[in-house]
Amino acid sequence: MVAALATLPTYKDLPGPPGPPWVGNLFQIRFDAFHSTLENWADEYGPLYRFRVGPRKIAVISDADTIKRMHRERPDMFRRTRSVASATEEMRLKGLFSSEGDDWRRQRKLVAMALNTAHLKPFFPKLQTITERLMRRWETAADAETPVDLCRDLMRFTVDVTTQLAFGIDFNTLETDGPVIQQNLDKVFPMLNWRVNAPFAYWRYLRFPKDRELDRALAQVQQQVDEIIADVRKRMLSDRSLYDAPTNFLEAIIAAKESEGIEFSDADIFGNVCTLLLAGEDTTANTVAWTVNYFMQYPDYFARARAEVDAVIAPSAVPTEIEQAAQFPILEAIYNEAMRLKPVAPLNAMEPLQDVELLGHIIPAGTVVMMLNRRIAMQEENFGHAQEFDPERWLVSDSERKCPHDVSTFLPFGTGPRFCPGRNLALLQMRTVLAMICRNFDIDLVEPERAVTEKLAFTMMPTNLIVRMRKRSA
Repeated sequence: MVAALATLPTYKDLPGPPGPPWVGNLFQIRFDAFHSTLENWADEYGPLYRFRVGPRKIAVISDADTIKRMHRERPDMFRRTRSVASATEEMRLKGLFSSEGDDWRRQRKLVAMALNTAHLKPFFPKLQTITERLMRRWETAADAETPVDLCRDLMRFTVDVTTQLAFGIDFNTLETDGPVIQQNLDKVFPMLNWRVNAPFAYWRYLRFPKDRELDRALAQVQQQVDEIIADVRKRMLSDRSLYDAPTNFLEAIIAAKESEGIEFSDADIFGNVCTLLLAGEDTTANTVAWTVNYFMQYPDYFARARAEVDAVIAPSAVPTEIEQAAQFPILEAIYNEAMRLKPVAPLNAMEPLQDVELLGHIIPAGTVVMMLNRRIAMQEENFGHAQEFDPERWLVSDSERKCPHDVSTFLPFGTGPRFCPGRNLALLQMRTVLAMICRNFDIDLVEPERAVTEKLAFTMMPTNLIVRMRKRSA
Protein backbone atom coordinates (compact mmCIF):
# COMPACT_ATOMS: atom_id res chain seq x y z
CA MET A 1 0.00 0.00 0.00
CA VAL A 2 2.78 2.44 0.94
CA ALA A 3 4.59 1.66 -2.33
CA ALA A 4 1.38 2.27 -4.30
CA LEU A 5 0.84 5.63 -2.60
CA ALA A 6 4.39 6.67 -3.40
CA THR A 7 3.66 6.52 -7.14
CA LEU A 8 0.74 8.97 -6.97
CA PRO A 9 0.91 12.73 -7.46
CA THR A 10 0.97 14.76 -4.25
CA TYR A 11 -0.56 17.89 -2.75
CA LYS A 12 2.13 19.96 -4.50
CA ASP A 13 0.85 18.75 -7.87
CA LEU A 14 -2.66 20.07 -7.32
CA PRO A 15 -3.90 23.13 -9.21
CA GLY A 16 -4.92 26.21 -7.29
CA PRO A 17 -5.02 30.01 -7.26
CA PRO A 18 -1.59 31.67 -7.35
CA GLY A 19 -0.48 33.79 -4.41
CA PRO A 20 2.66 35.58 -3.23
CA PRO A 21 5.15 34.07 -0.76
CA TRP A 22 4.48 34.33 2.97
CA VAL A 23 0.82 35.38 2.79
CA GLY A 24 -0.33 33.02 0.03
CA ASN A 25 -3.99 33.67 -0.86
CA LEU A 26 -4.83 35.48 2.38
CA PHE A 27 -5.68 38.81 0.74
CA GLN A 28 -7.86 37.12 -1.89
CA ILE A 29 -10.29 35.95 0.80
CA ARG A 30 -13.09 37.69 2.65
CA PHE A 31 -13.80 35.46 5.60
CA ASP A 32 -17.45 36.50 5.76
CA ALA A 33 -17.74 35.14 2.19
CA PHE A 34 -15.17 32.36 2.53
CA HIS A 35 -17.54 29.68 1.23
CA SER A 36 -18.31 31.62 -1.96
CA THR A 37 -14.62 32.14 -2.69
CA LEU A 38 -13.90 28.42 -2.34
CA GLU A 39 -16.90 27.49 -4.49
CA ASN A 40 -15.77 29.91 -7.22
CA TRP A 41 -12.26 28.48 -7.14
CA ALA A 42 -13.72 24.97 -7.44
CA ASP A 43 -15.45 26.08 -10.66
CA GLU A 44 -12.04 27.13 -11.98
CA TYR A 45 -9.67 24.51 -10.56
CA GLY A 46 -11.84 21.41 -10.24
CA PRO A 47 -13.07 19.05 -7.52
CA LEU A 48 -9.69 18.94 -5.71
CA TYR A 49 -7.38 21.94 -5.52
CA ARG A 50 -5.08 23.70 -3.08
CA PHE A 51 -4.55 27.17 -1.65
CA ARG A 52 -2.65 28.73 1.21
CA VAL A 53 -3.43 31.15 4.04
CA GLY A 54 -0.09 32.34 5.38
CA PRO A 55 1.86 29.20 6.27
CA ARG A 56 -1.27 27.01 6.38
CA LYS A 57 -1.66 24.65 3.41
CA ILE A 58 -5.25 23.76 2.58
CA ALA A 59 -6.85 21.30 0.15
CA VAL A 60 -10.45 21.75 -1.04
CA ILE A 61 -12.67 18.86 -2.13
CA SER A 62 -16.08 18.98 -3.81
CA ASP A 63 -16.48 15.37 -4.91
CA ALA A 64 -19.55 13.78 -3.31
CA ASP A 65 -18.20 10.22 -2.97
CA THR A 66 -14.96 11.45 -1.40
CA ILE A 67 -16.75 13.72 1.07
CA LYS A 68 -19.08 10.91 2.14
CA ARG A 69 -16.10 8.59 2.52
CA MET A 70 -14.32 11.13 4.75
CA HIS A 71 -17.39 11.40 6.98
CA ARG A 72 -17.69 7.60 7.22
CA GLU A 73 -14.04 7.18 8.19
CA ARG A 74 -14.21 9.47 11.19
CA PRO A 75 -12.88 9.37 13.85
CA ASP A 76 -10.24 6.76 12.93
CA MET A 77 -8.91 8.21 9.66
CA PHE A 78 -10.01 11.86 9.85
CA ARG A 79 -10.49 14.38 12.63
CA ARG A 80 -11.83 17.90 12.98
CA THR A 81 -9.10 20.44 12.29
CA ARG A 82 -6.67 21.28 15.04
CA SER A 83 -7.55 24.96 14.67
CA VAL A 84 -11.12 24.16 15.73
CA ALA A 85 -9.90 21.99 18.60
CA SER A 86 -7.43 24.60 19.88
CA ALA A 87 -9.83 27.54 19.45
CA THR A 88 -12.67 25.81 21.31
CA GLU A 89 -10.33 24.60 24.04
CA GLU A 90 -8.85 28.06 24.56
CA MET A 91 -12.36 29.49 24.73
CA ARG A 92 -13.42 26.76 27.21
CA LEU A 93 -15.99 25.47 24.72
CA LYS A 94 -14.57 22.02 24.11
CA GLY A 95 -17.48 19.60 23.98
CA LEU A 96 -18.71 16.84 21.71
CA PHE A 97 -18.42 19.05 18.60
CA SER A 98 -14.65 19.51 18.87
CA SER A 99 -13.65 16.29 20.64
CA GLU A 100 -11.89 13.42 18.89
CA GLY A 101 -11.15 9.70 19.32
CA ASP A 102 -11.88 8.14 22.68
CA ASP A 103 -12.80 11.52 24.15
CA TRP A 104 -15.49 11.89 21.48
CA ARG A 105 -16.79 8.34 22.06
CA ARG A 106 -17.04 9.02 25.81
CA GLN A 107 -19.01 12.24 25.33
CA ARG A 108 -21.13 11.06 22.41
CA LYS A 109 -22.93 8.41 24.44
CA LEU A 110 -24.01 10.82 27.16
CA VAL A 111 -24.97 13.66 24.83
CA ALA A 112 -26.97 11.32 22.57
CA MET A 113 -28.83 10.00 25.61
CA ALA A 114 -29.55 13.54 26.80
CA LEU A 115 -30.95 14.53 23.37
CA ASN A 116 -32.95 11.33 22.95
CA THR A 117 -36.19 11.88 21.02
CA ALA A 118 -38.09 10.49 24.01
CA HIS A 119 -37.32 13.77 25.79
CA LEU A 120 -38.91 15.88 23.05
CA LYS A 121 -42.54 14.88 23.58
CA PRO A 122 -42.74 16.09 27.22
CA PHE A 123 -40.79 19.19 26.14
CA PHE A 124 -43.25 20.13 23.39
CA PRO A 125 -45.69 22.17 25.58
CA LYS A 126 -42.79 24.48 26.46
CA LEU A 127 -41.90 24.81 22.78
CA GLN A 128 -45.55 25.68 22.10
CA THR A 129 -45.47 28.40 24.77
CA ILE A 130 -42.31 29.96 23.32
CA THR A 131 -43.76 29.83 19.80
CA GLU A 132 -46.87 31.67 21.02
CA ARG A 133 -44.64 34.37 22.54
CA LEU A 134 -42.91 34.87 19.20
CA MET A 135 -46.34 35.12 17.55
CA ARG A 136 -47.42 37.80 20.05
CA ARG A 137 -44.18 39.71 19.50
CA TRP A 138 -44.85 39.79 15.77
CA GLU A 139 -48.52 40.68 16.26
CA THR A 140 -47.38 43.71 18.25
CA ALA A 141 -44.93 44.64 15.48
CA ALA A 142 -47.71 44.22 12.90
CA ASP A 143 -50.10 46.48 14.83
CA ALA A 144 -47.39 49.15 15.18
CA GLU A 145 -46.15 48.63 11.60
CA THR A 146 -42.67 48.21 13.06
CA PRO A 147 -40.02 46.53 10.87
CA VAL A 148 -38.78 43.17 12.15
CA ASP A 149 -35.18 41.98 12.03
CA LEU A 150 -36.18 38.42 11.23
CA CYS A 151 -32.84 36.77 12.08
CA ARG A 152 -32.59 38.57 15.41
CA ASP A 153 -36.10 37.61 16.48
CA LEU A 154 -35.63 34.00 15.40
CA MET A 155 -32.40 33.86 17.39
CA ARG A 156 -34.31 35.06 20.44
CA PHE A 157 -36.81 32.27 19.80
CA THR A 158 -34.13 29.58 19.45
CA VAL A 159 -32.26 30.89 22.50
CA ASP A 160 -35.41 30.59 24.61
CA VAL A 161 -36.07 27.08 23.29
CA THR A 162 -32.48 25.93 23.76
CA THR A 163 -32.00 27.38 27.25
CA GLN A 164 -35.31 25.88 28.32
CA LEU A 165 -34.17 22.50 26.99
CA ALA A 166 -30.64 22.89 28.33
CA PHE A 167 -31.38 24.20 31.83
CA GLY A 168 -35.12 24.01 32.40
CA ILE A 169 -34.98 27.80 32.88
CA ASP A 170 -37.30 30.23 31.12
CA PHE A 171 -35.03 33.11 30.04
CA ASN A 172 -37.81 34.65 27.90
CA THR A 173 -35.65 36.86 25.68
CA LEU A 174 -38.69 37.36 23.43
CA GLU A 175 -40.45 39.50 26.05
CA THR A 176 -37.45 40.86 28.00
CA ASP A 177 -33.92 42.03 27.25
CA GLY A 178 -32.70 38.56 28.10
CA PRO A 179 -30.07 37.37 30.57
CA VAL A 180 -26.38 38.21 30.67
CA ILE A 181 -25.53 34.78 29.28
CA GLN A 182 -27.25 35.50 25.97
CA GLN A 183 -25.77 38.95 25.57
CA ASN A 184 -22.33 37.41 25.99
CA LEU A 185 -22.91 34.37 23.79
CA ASP A 186 -23.65 36.80 20.94
CA LYS A 187 -19.95 37.73 21.02
CA VAL A 188 -18.66 34.16 20.92
CA PHE A 189 -19.63 32.71 17.52
CA PRO A 190 -18.10 35.50 15.37
CA MET A 191 -14.84 35.30 17.33
CA LEU A 192 -14.78 31.51 17.09
CA ASN A 193 -15.17 31.79 13.31
CA TRP A 194 -12.35 34.33 13.14
CA ARG A 195 -9.93 32.32 15.30
CA VAL A 196 -10.57 29.06 13.45
CA ASN A 197 -9.68 30.68 10.14
CA ALA A 198 -6.97 33.13 11.25
CA PRO A 199 -3.59 32.57 9.55
CA PHE A 200 -1.80 32.53 12.93
CA ALA A 201 -2.84 32.61 16.60
CA TYR A 202 -1.81 36.21 17.38
CA TRP A 203 -4.07 36.31 20.49
CA ARG A 204 -1.66 34.02 22.33
CA TYR A 205 0.88 36.82 22.25
CA LEU A 206 -1.09 40.05 21.81
CA ARG A 207 -4.63 40.80 22.99
CA PHE A 208 -6.60 43.31 20.96
CA PRO A 209 -9.76 44.97 22.35
CA LYS A 210 -12.02 42.37 20.70
CA ASP A 211 -9.99 39.58 22.37
CA ARG A 212 -10.30 41.21 25.78
CA GLU A 213 -14.03 41.67 25.19
CA LEU A 214 -14.28 37.96 24.39
CA ASP A 215 -12.40 37.09 27.59
CA ARG A 216 -14.87 39.12 29.65
CA ALA A 217 -17.85 37.57 27.87
CA LEU A 218 -16.61 34.01 28.41
CA ALA A 219 -15.87 34.67 32.07
CA GLN A 220 -19.43 35.87 32.63
CA VAL A 221 -20.89 32.91 30.72
CA GLN A 222 -18.75 30.54 32.80
CA GLN A 223 -19.92 32.13 36.04
CA GLN A 224 -23.60 31.94 35.13
CA VAL A 225 -23.45 28.37 33.80
CA ASP A 226 -21.51 27.22 36.88
CA GLU A 227 -24.24 28.70 39.09
CA ILE A 228 -26.93 26.93 37.04
CA ILE A 229 -25.07 23.60 37.24
CA ALA A 230 -24.79 23.95 41.02
CA ASP A 231 -28.51 24.73 41.34
CA VAL A 232 -29.47 21.75 39.17
CA ARG A 233 -27.30 19.39 41.20
CA LYS A 234 -28.87 20.66 44.42
CA ARG A 235 -32.37 20.20 42.99
CA MET A 236 -31.60 16.66 41.84
CA LEU A 237 -30.18 15.69 45.23
CA SER A 238 -33.41 16.81 46.88
CA ASP A 239 -35.59 15.10 44.26
CA ARG A 240 -34.08 11.76 43.24
CA SER A 241 -36.92 11.13 40.78
CA LEU A 242 -35.15 13.54 38.39
CA TYR A 243 -32.42 10.94 37.90
CA ASP A 244 -35.02 8.56 36.46
CA ALA A 245 -37.02 11.18 34.55
CA PRO A 246 -34.81 14.22 33.79
CA THR A 247 -36.64 17.27 32.50
CA ASN A 248 -33.82 19.02 30.63
CA PHE A 249 -30.46 18.45 28.95
CA LEU A 250 -28.39 19.29 32.02
CA GLU A 251 -30.36 16.96 34.28
CA ALA A 252 -30.13 14.24 31.63
CA ILE A 253 -26.33 14.62 31.40
CA ILE A 254 -25.93 14.44 35.19
CA ALA A 255 -28.31 11.47 35.44
CA ALA A 256 -26.65 9.59 32.58
CA LYS A 257 -23.22 10.26 34.07
CA GLU A 258 -24.31 8.59 37.32
CA SER A 259 -26.19 5.67 35.74
CA GLU A 260 -23.54 4.92 33.10
CA GLY A 261 -20.53 5.59 35.30
CA ILE A 262 -18.85 7.62 32.56
CA GLU A 263 -16.29 10.20 33.59
CA PHE A 264 -17.74 13.60 32.73
CA SER A 265 -16.24 16.70 34.35
CA ASP A 266 -17.81 20.09 34.97
CA ALA A 267 -15.63 21.37 32.12
CA ASP A 268 -17.21 18.72 29.84
CA ILE A 269 -20.68 19.77 30.98
CA PHE A 270 -19.89 23.47 30.40
CA GLY A 271 -18.46 22.80 26.94
CA ASN A 272 -21.42 20.71 25.83
CA VAL A 273 -24.04 23.07 27.28
CA CYS A 274 -22.41 26.02 25.50
CA THR A 275 -22.15 24.00 22.29
CA LEU A 276 -25.87 23.25 22.51
CA LEU A 277 -26.67 26.93 23.14
CA LEU A 278 -24.45 28.22 20.33
CA ALA A 279 -25.35 25.59 17.74
CA GLY A 280 -29.02 25.61 18.67
CA GLU A 281 -29.25 29.37 18.31
CA ASP A 282 -27.59 30.11 14.99
CA THR A 283 -28.22 27.00 12.92
CA THR A 284 -31.96 26.65 13.48
CA ALA A 285 -32.68 30.39 13.41
CA ASN A 286 -30.81 30.91 10.16
CA THR A 287 -32.44 27.90 8.47
CA VAL A 288 -35.89 29.23 9.35
CA ALA A 289 -34.87 32.70 8.11
CA TRP A 290 -33.70 31.33 4.75
CA THR A 291 -36.96 29.38 4.42
CA VAL A 292 -39.04 32.50 5.11
CA ASN A 293 -37.02 34.33 2.47
CA TYR A 294 -38.10 31.65 -0.02
CA PHE A 295 -41.71 32.03 1.18
CA MET A 296 -41.52 35.65 0.01
CA GLN A 297 -39.85 34.77 -3.29
CA TYR A 298 -42.26 31.92 -4.12
CA PRO A 299 -45.76 32.87 -2.88
CA ASP A 300 -47.37 29.89 -4.60
CA TYR A 301 -45.40 27.49 -2.42
CA PHE A 302 -46.14 29.64 0.63
CA ALA A 303 -49.84 29.35 -0.17
CA ARG A 304 -49.59 25.56 -0.50
CA ALA A 305 -47.77 25.27 2.82
CA ARG A 306 -50.37 27.53 4.44
CA ALA A 307 -53.25 25.38 3.19
CA GLU A 308 -51.49 22.28 4.52
CA VAL A 309 -50.94 23.86 7.94
CA ASP A 310 -54.55 25.09 8.11
CA ALA A 311 -55.80 21.58 7.46
CA VAL A 312 -53.72 20.14 10.30
CA ILE A 313 -53.85 22.68 13.14
CA ALA A 314 -56.99 24.83 12.59
CA PRO A 315 -58.53 26.43 14.57
CA SER A 316 -55.37 26.74 16.71
CA ALA A 317 -52.81 29.44 15.95
CA VAL A 318 -49.83 27.12 16.52
CA PRO A 319 -49.31 23.34 16.61
CA THR A 320 -50.62 22.02 19.92
CA GLU A 321 -49.46 18.40 19.67
CA ILE A 322 -46.02 17.12 18.71
CA GLU A 323 -47.62 14.66 16.28
CA GLN A 324 -48.98 17.58 14.23
CA ALA A 325 -45.44 18.74 13.43
CA ALA A 326 -44.87 15.53 11.43
CA GLN A 327 -47.85 16.17 9.12
CA PHE A 328 -46.44 18.92 6.89
CA PRO A 329 -44.87 17.26 3.80
CA ILE A 330 -45.07 20.41 1.66
CA LEU A 331 -43.55 22.55 4.40
CA GLU A 332 -40.83 19.92 4.83
CA ALA A 333 -40.12 19.99 1.09
CA ILE A 334 -39.74 23.78 1.19
CA TYR A 335 -37.30 23.85 4.11
CA ASN A 336 -35.34 20.91 2.67
CA GLU A 337 -34.91 22.87 -0.55
CA ALA A 338 -33.90 25.93 1.49
CA MET A 339 -31.28 23.84 3.31
CA ARG A 340 -29.98 22.46 0.01
CA LEU A 341 -29.48 25.89 -1.55
CA LYS A 342 -28.73 27.90 1.61
CA PRO A 343 -27.23 25.47 4.13
CA VAL A 344 -26.06 27.07 7.35
CA ALA A 345 -22.91 24.92 7.03
CA PRO A 346 -21.94 25.26 3.35
CA LEU A 347 -18.49 23.91 4.14
CA ASN A 348 -16.62 22.14 6.88
CA ALA A 349 -13.10 20.89 7.37
CA MET A 350 -11.16 17.84 8.52
CA GLU A 351 -7.56 16.67 8.75
CA PRO A 352 -6.33 13.18 7.81
CA LEU A 353 -4.58 11.36 10.64
CA GLN A 354 -2.18 9.77 8.17
CA ASP A 355 -1.20 10.28 4.54
CA VAL A 356 -4.34 9.59 2.52
CA GLU A 357 -5.35 9.28 -1.12
CA LEU A 358 -8.03 11.69 -2.32
CA LEU A 359 -9.01 11.70 -6.00
CA GLY A 360 -5.71 10.14 -7.01
CA HIS A 361 -3.49 12.52 -5.00
CA ILE A 362 -1.64 11.94 -1.73
CA ILE A 363 -2.71 14.44 0.91
CA PRO A 364 -0.24 14.52 3.83
CA ALA A 365 -1.38 13.85 7.39
CA GLY A 366 -2.41 17.05 9.15
CA THR A 367 -3.37 18.93 5.98
CA VAL A 368 -6.59 20.89 6.35
CA VAL A 369 -9.14 19.55 3.86
CA MET A 370 -12.13 21.82 3.23
CA MET A 371 -15.27 20.02 2.06
CA LEU A 372 -17.75 22.04 -0.02
CA ASN A 373 -21.00 20.52 1.20
CA ARG A 374 -23.27 22.94 -0.61
CA ARG A 375 -21.51 22.55 -3.93
CA ILE A 376 -22.08 18.79 -4.10
CA ALA A 377 -25.82 19.31 -3.50
CA MET A 378 -25.88 21.83 -6.37
CA GLN A 379 -24.32 19.60 -9.01
CA GLU A 380 -26.51 18.28 -11.82
CA GLU A 381 -25.39 14.68 -11.38
CA ASN A 382 -26.73 14.75 -7.81
CA PHE A 383 -29.86 16.91 -8.17
CA GLY A 384 -31.59 17.68 -11.44
CA HIS A 385 -31.81 21.40 -12.41
CA ALA A 386 -29.72 21.85 -9.30
CA GLN A 387 -29.49 25.65 -9.34
CA GLU A 388 -33.28 26.07 -9.17
CA PHE A 389 -35.47 26.34 -6.08
CA ASP A 390 -37.80 23.39 -6.62
CA PRO A 391 -39.45 21.87 -3.53
CA GLU A 392 -41.35 19.55 -5.86
CA ARG A 393 -38.22 17.37 -6.08
CA TRP A 394 -38.83 16.32 -2.45
CA LEU A 395 -42.47 15.40 -3.10
CA VAL A 396 -42.03 13.10 -6.09
CA SER A 397 -41.91 9.35 -5.44
CA ASP A 398 -38.87 7.39 -6.58
CA SER A 399 -40.94 5.53 -9.18
CA GLU A 400 -42.06 8.83 -10.77
CA ARG A 401 -38.71 10.57 -10.61
CA LYS A 402 -37.22 11.64 -13.94
CA CYS A 403 -34.05 13.43 -12.82
CA PRO A 404 -31.28 12.83 -10.27
CA HIS A 405 -32.19 13.15 -6.59
CA ASP A 406 -29.30 11.78 -4.54
CA VAL A 407 -30.21 12.57 -0.94
CA SER A 408 -26.91 11.08 0.23
CA THR A 409 -25.26 14.28 -1.09
CA PHE A 410 -27.61 16.45 1.02
CA LEU A 411 -25.70 16.94 4.28
CA PRO A 412 -27.30 19.67 6.44
CA PHE A 413 -26.72 17.59 9.58
CA GLY A 414 -23.59 15.76 8.44
CA THR A 415 -23.41 12.02 7.96
CA GLY A 416 -21.55 9.02 9.29
CA PRO A 417 -20.60 8.54 12.95
CA ARG A 418 -20.53 12.31 13.59
CA PHE A 419 -24.13 12.85 12.47
CA CYS A 420 -25.61 15.80 14.42
CA PRO A 421 -27.31 14.51 17.60
CA GLY A 422 -29.51 17.64 17.76
CA ARG A 423 -31.17 17.04 14.38
CA ASN A 424 -34.59 16.02 15.73
CA LEU A 425 -34.78 19.03 18.05
CA ALA A 426 -33.82 21.38 15.21
CA LEU A 427 -36.43 19.93 12.84
CA LEU A 428 -39.13 20.10 15.50
CA GLN A 429 -38.42 23.78 16.13
CA MET A 430 -38.38 24.53 12.40
CA ARG A 431 -41.69 22.82 11.71
CA THR A 432 -43.38 24.45 14.69
CA VAL A 433 -42.32 28.04 14.04
CA LEU A 434 -42.79 27.81 10.26
CA ALA A 435 -46.29 26.41 10.79
CA MET A 436 -47.04 29.35 13.11
CA ILE A 437 -45.86 31.79 10.42
CA CYS A 438 -47.98 30.14 7.73
CA ARG A 439 -51.06 30.15 9.92
CA ASN A 440 -50.86 33.74 11.16
CA PHE A 441 -48.81 36.13 9.02
CA ASP A 442 -48.16 37.61 5.63
CA ILE A 443 -44.59 38.84 5.18
CA ASP A 444 -42.88 41.37 2.93
CA LEU A 445 -39.37 42.77 2.72
CA VAL A 446 -39.16 46.33 4.01
CA GLU A 447 -36.63 47.21 1.31
CA PRO A 448 -37.20 44.80 -1.58
CA GLU A 449 -34.64 46.67 -3.67
CA ARG A 450 -31.87 45.53 -1.26
CA ALA A 451 -30.71 42.02 -2.04
CA VAL A 452 -30.76 39.43 0.74
CA THR A 453 -27.18 38.15 0.72
CA GLU A 454 -25.10 35.46 2.40
CA LYS A 455 -22.74 36.12 5.29
CA LEU A 456 -20.54 33.48 6.88
CA ALA A 457 -19.93 33.81 10.62
CA PHE A 458 -19.24 30.17 11.49
CA THR A 459 -22.75 29.57 10.13
CA MET A 460 -24.15 31.09 6.94
CA MET A 461 -26.84 33.66 7.64
CA PRO A 462 -28.94 35.99 5.48
CA THR A 463 -28.28 39.73 5.61
CA ASN A 464 -30.77 42.54 4.95
CA LEU A 465 -33.66 40.30 5.97
CA ILE A 466 -35.71 43.11 7.53
CA VAL A 467 -39.38 42.34 7.05
CA ARG A 468 -42.83 43.72 7.64
CA MET A 469 -45.08 41.28 9.46
CA ARG A 470 -48.79 41.66 8.67
CA LYS A 471 -51.55 39.78 10.36
CA ARG A 472 -52.91 37.27 7.90
CA SER A 473 -55.70 38.64 5.78
CA ALA A 474 -58.97 36.77 5.46
